[in-house]
Amino acid sequence: MCTRAGLYIFTLWDTFSVAIPLLFIGVAQCIAVAWFYDLDRFCADIEFMTGSPPHLYWRICWKWLSPALISVILLASVVKQCLTPATYNAYVGCVEFPNSPLHNGTTTWSKDVEFVWWAQILGALMVMLPVLPMPLLAIIPGLKALGVLKP
Repeated sequence: MCTRAGLYIFTLWDTFSVAIPLLFIGVAQCIAVAWFYDLDRFCADIEFMTGSPPHLYWRICWKWLSPALISVILLASVVKQCLTPATYNAYVGCVEFPNSPLHNGTTTWSKDVEFVWWAQILGALMVMLPVLPMPLLAIIPGLKALGVLKP
């Protein structure tokens, strides 16, 4: 990395920015296609494009199995992220020559260290930033239909 904090920033990005937002987007996409766009309409589009309708197995997976399993994985990921603080692997040096007076050296030269509080907050923002526009944009048409917002 370009700076001394490069691996710290990369680990922060890798820990927070990928899994939960992608799982949320996957659940939202499954629900949007199977429930809002309508599965029968989607299957008719597939039949139009390929010449044969999708098998019942795919219809069950798209409507029930995939959203349920991805939701369970998403819920487990969120619970794990909330219950266990995120850590990164820090270089601390060997036992004889520690790298820093803050950390004793180890036989493996590195140990897992918790991210500082501001990095945890930044990580939470990195999770929410790609996810928040989806529910907000889904609510706006409903508010317009109810007359709360002007069209």
